[in-house]
Amino acid sequence: MGNGSRFSAWLLGVALGVFVSAAGHAFVAPAASGARAAGPLPTPQFRRYGTADGLPSGAVYAVAQDRNGMMWFGSAGGLMRFDGIDFKVFRHAVGDPLSLPANQTYTLFVDRDNRIWAGGVSTGLTVYDQGSGRFRHWEHDDGKPDSLADNEVWSIAQTADDQLWVATQGGLDRLRADGKGFDHIVPLDVEGDRPGSFGATRALLAEANGRLWIGAHSGLYLRRPDGTIRRVPVDPAFRGELGKVWHIDGGGDEVRVALEGGLLVIGADGVARPLARPQLSPLRLLGSARDAQGRLWMGSLNGVWLDDGRGRLQHIIGQPLLPGGLPGDRLWQLLRDREGGLWFTFDQSSIAYLPPGWNGFTRFTHVPDDPRSLADIAALSVRRSRDGQLWVGGFNGWVDKLDPATGEVSHVLKDLRGNLAALAEDTRGRLWIVGPGEIYRYDHGKLTAIGAARSGINRPTAIVAGDDGGVYVSSWGQGVFAIDPERLTATSLMPAGAPDNARFHDQLSFHAGQLWYASAGGLLRGAGPGQRLDFVPGVPRREILAFAFDAGGFWTATDQALEHYRYAGGRAERNASADISRMPFAADLMAIRVDDQGRLWLFANPGLWRFDPQTKQFAAFGASQGLSSSEFTNGSVELAADGTLFAASSGGVVAFRPERLAQPVPPGAPPVLALAQATVRRDNRTRTLPLGLPLRLGWRDRDLRIEARVASFVDPGANRYRFQLQGFDSDWVDTGHRGERDFTGLGAGSYT
Repeated sequence: MGNGSRFSAWLLGVALGVFVSAAGHAFVAPAASGARAAGPLPTPQFRRYGTADGLPSGAVYAVAQDRNGMMWFGSAGGLMRFDGIDFKVFRHAVGDPLSLPANQTYTLFVDRDNRIWAGGVSTGLTVYDQGSGRFRHWEHDDGKPDSLADNEVWSIAQTADDQLWVATQGGLDRLRADGKGFDHIVPLDVEGDRPGSFGATRALLAEANGRLWIGAHSGLYLRRPDGTIRRVPVDPAFRGELGKVWHIDGGGDEVRVALEGGLLVIGADGVARPLARPQLSPLRLLGSARDAQGRLWMGSLNGVWLDDGRGRLQHIIGQPLLPGGLPGDRLWQLLRDREGGLWFTFDQSSIAYLPPGWNGFTRFTHVPDDPRSLADIAALSVRRSRDGQLWVGGFNGWVDKLDPATGEVSHVLKDLRGNLAALAEDTRGRLWIVGPGEIYRYDHGKLTAIGAARSGINRPTAIVAGDDGGVYVSSWGQGVFAIDPERLTATSLMPAGAPDNARFHDQLSFHAGQLWYASAGGLLRGAGPGQRLDFVPGVPRREILAFAFDAGGFWTATDQALEHYRYAGGRAERNASADISRMPFAADLMAIRVDDQGRLWLFANPGLWRFDPQTKQFAAFGASQGLSSSEFTNGSVELAADGTLFAASSGGVVAFRPERLAQPVPPGAPPVLALAQATVRRDNRTRTLPLGLPLRLGWRDRDLRIEARVASFVDPGANRYRFQLQGFDSDWVDTGHRGERDFTGLGAGSYT
């Protein structure tokens, strides 16, 4: 494969952050000439919902968002509403005329009155009125010419003139204003000449300007606001099946048609042209959506495809066994909600959600049944190698070498004793490894164990290799030692008379030719030949949890404060501080690093925060930004030359570019607060009340229960609710994140 086609054929194996083709080959990303490397591609981390969360079994075919922001899903097992907390399932109940007329739901549409329209492959047309809680149903009847053309309903739309359109296997129907019949619409083959036939009609898209796009067996059509219909010209370069349209998305100057053979894009000139991606041409694409950053997502029956607009096409395959992985390959529909989040539905009884700020992080981890991935899910230590790659060590004695540019993994060592807490590569390319009670030297294929009996180092905790050729180890309760790399002997570097608490390690680093050591007794640094340690003048002798250097000096972290020190002539002078005593990470801080912009990144167990010294503001990062695991159990963090930060976590190696996280996510529509459900006890049974306002209760009704939801799905657990029933409450009542309130003992009267 030539370099040009290789560039256009990049495919991302999502769980690894690796470019992987359908055949499993890895491609190296060509660097842009003269440009700073962009860092590894972000890894989508999907939030998944399945039968354990309340979904009925069977394929989930359709997704829509109503006017209150609630998410609706159509499945083989019924109709579902999701409010961020719970799934409410509507199913057909034999003998109950108020239940869903038929379970199978293939397509969904929400009209201007917030009614939910649904269609199935053999179930006709159904509408659900949320105010009254009632369903209405239409079916084909051979004896009624104005009945629904066919019971296979594929798509539903409403044009700007409030007319409702239904695409069926028998053609295109328009519901009459009185709701009692349908007009069967036929096109004109040549505008104004002779009547033609749409044939089976599968996809509709109505735009706010009154245009209606129609995808049918006989071709693509556009209905103008004046009622005329014209055929949409298709570029001869398209080689797919024009008669098998599955979905029409977008609008304006970009109308996207998903069909057998890829994706057609209709631009301002009205011509449908294929998206020039050769990997898509043999596929059945079932839908498309653009995310908050404008990237194009496409769904197929063999995974998700992401076109980033810069020549890179990523193929995201199903990884149901991997936390954060795509739950399956067979995708039916995708939708961008009003906040900018993406929803994906699958035929494996599952739904996936991706928050709008998903692209902050890359994750390298173990993928089941993939020998090219890391040896295990959790990583304990990460260290840069001198060839620009990463050494990664983990629990139960394994060491891998990871190329972060390509995701390529080489398995170097396994089955060493215990958990490998620290790694370092010396100036001769030898790898030094710290495990429980053991130090190893790995010299280009030869492994040597340096036990406590030989070195006198009983409980090694950290190891660094200096640019001076030395190797330095901290040991719990003993302090810091220098190891002779050849003779493998150890010499204590602790100052004479050092207090006992200075022998308990917090951080060991080598910076600008000096060894630095944070301990329970204070901050020490190497002084003179042999790097014998001494306390840093100007820094109080108290426990220093972590430290990090910037252009003007260094930061320290205690359990009370972040403090900045100028450092010159071997002496430190404090010139800034920030109180962290009440921050959630204060007692669990593992490491701190300074980025290129001077901002401080704080790694805890768990948690990731950023502190901006200019604004004195803290920002937290988590699943909403794509961080799948925030348990930085050992504080092993590396800053690469290009500014990328790499950290070992319980979910693998996490990588991110600080400037990428500083970019704000385009704001979506403000979330709506809506009444989700109201129930009472009536005749000794719980009854659901129609949601039309006002709610009317009988004098025998008891135990009113109100559920409210805000349509924000980025972090539903962070939403907070307060209730006040005027005429009953004297003040607001906080109910936490669930938005539910019970009212008992209400007397006769009116309440707000």
